[in-house]
Amino acid sequence: MKTPEFFGRKDRVRRVGAAAGILLVTLVYWSGEILAKKAPSISWEQKELLQVKVHQLVIDPTTMQPVLFLADSLEERALPIWIGPFEANAINAVIQGSKPPRPLTHDLLETIIRKTNGKVQRIVITHSKDGIYYATMVVEKEGTLVEMDARPSDSIVMALKFKAPIYVSKNLFREMAIPLGEQKEIEERYGLSIQELTPLLTESFSYKSTKGILVSEVRQGSLAEKDGLQRGDIFAEIGGETIVDVMSFKGALAKSKSTVQAKVFRQGHFLSLTLHLK
Repeated sequence: MKTPEFFGRKDRVRRVGAAAGILLVTLVYWSGEILAKKAPSISWEQKELLQVKVHQLVIDPTTMQPVLFLADSLEERALPIWIGPFEANAINAVIQGSKPPRPLTHDLLETIIRKTNGKVQRIVITHSKDGIYYATMVVEKEGTLVEMDARPSDSIVMALKFKAPIYVSKNLFREMAIPLGEQKEIEERYGLSIQELTPLLTESFSYKSTKGILVSEVRQGSLAEKDGLQRGDIFAEIGGETIVDVMSFKGALAKSKSTVQAKVFRQGHFLSLTLHLK
């Protein structure tokens, strides 16, 4: 999947600055001796933290800025974090398992950590100040845990790359999380979370149409998973009916019987899947 360059000049300047910051952290990490001397103590206790998972990555229709939702284990509430398009592309690439032709900044940081026998042990989103979230990335290297101050978006990219747990301060989650109740009907019936397509999303998935519905989550053990659906799939047709938006998707499912054929776009190709709705 191609990673789109849909940000403008200001975003490119910000991206270069972010890349320089990450590379500086990387050089410090490579030195080893500096970390050993200045490694801070790991201060967060497990009882103060809530483990979360990436629930959805969507575009805020008001600001046209990517929003990442981190949900609790029951998927009842989620913490929304507004992030930049560069970080959104990086997170989406890890989720989709796609790799750029040449390593980007997060890829370089991952390589350096692995080459120096380290790994990301966990990340913690600690607090919010003036509308900005703060996070700590914990790296394990030769039996030593090292805390690094980092942006949540960069930290989450690295956590996904290393399959490390993501934690949020329970107090922060309690104050800032919002209910997840919009798509319960679909989730309970078939095991899907869906969202409307936007021009930015269609470009991100190299999908040459504005009609369709994006699968943002597939519940483990659900009928949707058994039918072979994956996060990032785009429904183009159900039962021969063109899917335009969420309402047409729900209507197509409501009219369908126990099984129905669906046309799905995945990683540059269309495929046909049989949906078993009951």
